[in-house]
Amino acid sequence: MIAVALLLAQSAADPGIIARGEKIFAQSCSVGYCHGVAGAAGRGPRLRGRSFAKDYLYNVTRDGIPSSAMPAWKGRLKEDEIRAVVEYVASLATATEAALPANPMPPGVGPASVPQFNGPSEAARGHLLFFDATRDRCGMCHAIGGRGIAIGPDVTMLAAKSPAEMLDAIHSSRARRVLAAKLATGEEFPALLAEQTGSQVRLYDLTSVPPVLRSFARSEIVSMKENSSWRHGEFVKDYSPAELDEIAVYVGWASRAKQ
Repeated sequence: MIAVALLLAQSAADPGIIARGEKIFAQSCSVGYCHGVAGAAGRGPRLRGRSFAKDYLYNVTRDGIPSSAMPAWKGRLKEDEIRAVVEYVASLATATEAALPANPMPPGVGPASVPQFNGPSEAARGHLLFFDATRDRCGMCHAIGGRGIAIGPDVTMLAAKSPAEMLDAIHSSRARRVLAAKLATGEEFPALLAEQTGSQVRLYDLTSVPPVLRSFARSEIVSMKENSSWRHGEFVKDYSPAELDEIAVYVGWASRAKQ
């Protein structure tokens, strides 16, 4: 850690490192469900205009924050990339809101008012669990009733299933859209394709919750094949069977209400 502290101190005045950190932050951290553009408030906290100790920023960026939406970037970003992000975030301490880009969050995304639940009492507990802010909740990947993040498929399509059938689908399903992405660096991870153009590919990395949106040049990607081993059950293992029953009741009600 002493070596890391010395490296951070030495890089503090290097505008090239800060610029590199800004680019990495924009690609991986500044997304609709995490930090806002240029450190503005998003679903994650505001970083702009706030002072943090660099060793704290380094530890949080590298190791994440347990029981929160902040993922660990160790092993996913190189050491020098983590340090560059730390330098960029530290540089935001003196930034002002007036310097933010126009419309820092996409329309309809961000800390907008949360729709109130007006459904039946038997679905209320499942609704709370679906959007539970204290754990890796369903709403980090799925949207219902104008709330949540529509990364994964629309779960209200399960309207025809019974709660028992929904639970079986939750545990055993293998989403056909999930890919096995392999990078030129040798890194491999399960992913959902978010966008691709002639020169760039954007993937949701499913190795953490919430999934992290990562951007790559096409030349950085060796292959993207259907992932035959990914299972959704890994994402809901922290819910008890009783809680999953309640979530299934809520999803069933929401599915019928949508029709």
